[in-house]
Amino acid sequence: MFLHWSDVNFELRTVRVTSKPELGFYPKRWEDREIPAPVELIDELRKHTHRPNCQFVFPSPTGNREQHMLDHCKSIAKRAKLDPTKFDLKTFRSTYATGMLRRGFDVRTVQHWMGHKSLETTMRYLAPATDVHDELDLVTIPSVGKADPAPRKSAARETRSLRKGGRSHARAEGPVPAGALKPGT
Repeated sequence: MFLHWSDVNFELRTVRVTSKPELGFYPKRWEDREIPAPVELIDELRKHTHRPNCQFVFPSPTGNREQHMLDHCKSIAKRAKLDPTKFDLKTFRSTYATGMLRRGFDVRTVQHWMGHKSLETTMRYLAPATDVHDELDLVTIPSVGKADPAPRKSAARETRSLRKGGRSHARAEGPVPAGALKPGT
C-alpha cells in the first residue's frame, strides 16, 4: 500500500491519490486526484496506530511499505469463511465503484474518483441490482385504492385545444401529455 499519512485530509475528509515515483507508484492516467471518504472511514483512520517517523498508513512490521496487503486480505476472507481466491485488491476498487453508483452518485463523479479516462470504463460497474424488491415495495401506484379520476380528453385533442389558446382541463397533479405545452411555457 502506498498511502501516506500526508495523503489523508482529516478536516476535509478526503484521501489524495498521488504519484510516488520513489516507490514506483503512479495513479491511473498519471493524474493525482482527491477522493471523498466516508466519516466512518476517517474516524477509523484517526484511531489507527500512527508509528513515529513512519509516513505509511499501513506499514510493514519494519516500518516500510506493506507489500503483503493481498495476503492479509485473503487471510481475513478465510477467517470469514469466504473464498480467498475471489479476493484481490482490485476487487475493492470495483466494489467501491459499484456501491457509489448504486447509492446514486452520478457516473461522471465516480469516473473522476476512479481515475478512468473513459466513461465507458466506469459504466461497466453499472451492474443490474439483485436486491431491488425492498426498493420496489416502496413504490406506490397513485390510482390504486383511490376513486377513479375524472375522464380526460385524449392527448391529441388536448394538444389541439392548447395550440388554439384554450385552457388545459388536465388536473394539476396529473401528467402533462408530450407536446401539450407551448414552447417557452
